[in-house]
Amino acid sequence: MKQPSTELLKSISAAAMSLRSLPFIRVRPTRCRTKSHAKTTPLVLKAYYSKLVTQGSGMRFVVMMVVLMLACVPWTQASANTVSIEQQRQWFEQARNALDKNNMESFHGLKAKLADYPLTAYLDIWQAREELKQGHDALAIKVIAQHADVPETINLRVAWIEDLAKRKQWSKISQQFEKDPADIKRLPEIFMVSSWHNGAKERALQQFSENWIKGHKVSEFAEALQQNWLKQGHPTQAERWARIDRLALQGQWKQAKEVAKALPKAQQQWLNYWQNVQKQPEQQLAQWPAGINITASRMILADGLNRLSRIDPVKAWDSLQLVRTTADQGISSSFYSLVEKDIALRAARQHMQLAAGWLNALPVADQDEDTRAWQARLHILNQEWQKAMQVIDAMPQNEQQESNWSYWKARALEMLGEKEAAAPLYAKLAVLRGYYSFLSAERLGLPLQMSSDSFQASEAELTALSSKPAIIRAYEWLQLGNNNKASREWHFALAGSQEDTWETAATLAASWQWHDQVIRAAFKADRLDALESRFPLAHGKDVVQASTDTGLSPSAIWSIIRQESAFNIQATSYVGARGLMQLMPKTARATAIKLKLKSRHPDLFSPATNIQLGSAYLVEQKERFGSLALAAAAYNAGPHRVNTWLQRTPFDAPEAWVEAIPFNETRQYVQQVMAFVSVYEWRQEKTPSSLITRLNREQQVSLNQ
Repeated sequence: MKQPSTELLKSISAAAMSLRSLPFIRVRPTRCRTKSHAKTTPLVLKAYYSKLVTQGSGMRFVVMMVVLMLACVPWTQASANTVSIEQQRQWFEQARNALDKNNMESFHGLKAKLADYPLTAYLDIWQAREELKQGHDALAIKVIAQHADVPETINLRVAWIEDLAKRKQWSKISQQFEKDPADIKRLPEIFMVSSWHNGAKERALQQFSENWIKGHKVSEFAEALQQNWLKQGHPTQAERWARIDRLALQGQWKQAKEVAKALPKAQQQWLNYWQNVQKQPEQQLAQWPAGINITASRMILADGLNRLSRIDPVKAWDSLQLVRTTADQGISSSFYSLVEKDIALRAARQHMQLAAGWLNALPVADQDEDTRAWQARLHILNQEWQKAMQVIDAMPQNEQQESNWSYWKARALEMLGEKEAAAPLYAKLAVLRGYYSFLSAERLGLPLQMSSDSFQASEAELTALSSKPAIIRAYEWLQLGNNNKASREWHFALAGSQEDTWETAATLAASWQWHDQVIRAAFKADRLDALESRFPLAHGKDVVQASTDTGLSPSAIWSIIRQESAFNIQATSYVGARGLMQLMPKTARATAIKLKLKSRHPDLFSPATNIQLGSAYLVEQKERFGSLALAAAAYNAGPHRVNTWLQRTPFDAPEAWVEAIPFNETRQYVQQVMAFVSVYEWRQEKTPSSLITRLNREQQVSLNQ
């Protein structure tokens, strides 16, 4: 056989390195395997080969050689002169650290080695940011144009516009806003000042008034606009009262009285009365003083009655009826109706049965989905099945057809002895999946609908998506352990995509074991039947260990992880909850102490640690309340709230109790977790346990007991 030429061997080496950089290829150094190994060749690698076949027999030989090298030879043997992707990643991190330390010689030397590395654009962007800090924007302008397809460029562009504002380059800023209108929302104050300098003065003055009312700080570059705003007669009396309202609601009375100094002295006295209303709402509202104008009356009444309704909705309702006769008669009836609605809904969330009548008596114009829902929930709690049916039947058709009201109508019919009428409603739900569907199937004695489909994506579609620069960058960030930047690139690449593209994305993310993006992509692709991909059995070793330690089922632990973070190990909420099971650091520390762990500052981004502590906290709540449903409610809303809810309404009828959880988020959370347990039991090839039984503390309790 003729030996390949030196040029051909170089082509093989180059092709190998090109293939290695693709995000869908994962090959480990290994011995050559049997023919069956060919079946495991990556799908997209085959597509890559097919694409190159058209380039001639020489290229076909090259690719065949590369495939053999991938399967049989360690990468270090493939080419002694090539740089591995692992080495490039190390250089990238070293370059980033050098830039942070202002070691520019080292930075430039490392960056020069990374010309073909997918994330090198980030080094350009970060370098431009550093030069901006030093007052130089030439590189920023160049990089913004050169790397417009990299989402990190948005950060650079925002920093550049802020720098232009400091230098009062309003014409350039206006041009930039015209070019990228999305920056207006990112930099509203700069846009406002830019508008003023470029002729849109009325719009700028109106926006400044709105900012002042909200208490926004005024930047140095907006001071000229502020002076003009003051010369135009601002703040007006109405604007002062609007800002006072915000300050009073926050209890910032010193600032509120400072704003009020420009008001007539009589109006300044109203603030003293308002402050007393906050302290003693019932007593002070009963002594409503004469002379308070409509604007101030509405603010004081709304605040005082809201505070009183938190303590006692009945007293708030009675106070409202009394004050209607003493306050300014110019206050509209619509204002009082809205206040009545707020009080009635607060009473309903506290499970006060009289709230059903209050909600029903509201003007038709003030009735909405929320008021109807709480009327129905109160009747369900009180087992007033006929009244519950009447409320559901009076709902608009689209609301009646929602799964919760379809289920409760069926349940009401069943409890009224009309099982034949209930059966079709249950049956319609039972062919679907979800909390109410699983309950319906169980009521009829039917198996749960748990069949799973696979994603459908062609080799060509996978190859096309995988070759997008943003997708390659997303993969690289994943390898560097930065899920946030990976996600940003991922969504930047897929923004505005159709369902078929999202399905391809779900397939690709699944091949990367990127579970949270698989879950999101499957939803956007409307592929909710892909249960195995949407409900992964990830971190199985840690979950099983936590199950052994706590006595919780693995399904319960997986369900909390799925609901809390969708398996994103770096998930961080806006309040600071972290990791797979979204633990607050304070809660994690307290749990670690109870478990007598060595570290009092556990790493919540470690899957093993997070699962250990999260499961321990969950079982603590289950032992405290006696039910997984209540434990899930406590995990989401806090045990003190669950205690309060149980004091108002005992857990005697679990389905009704869950339906009437005051917080929409917690109600949906509990229902999702309980349904997910069934799915995860099925994923473990078990027959799903009774959801009705799991809802109860010890044994099944039907609603008619």
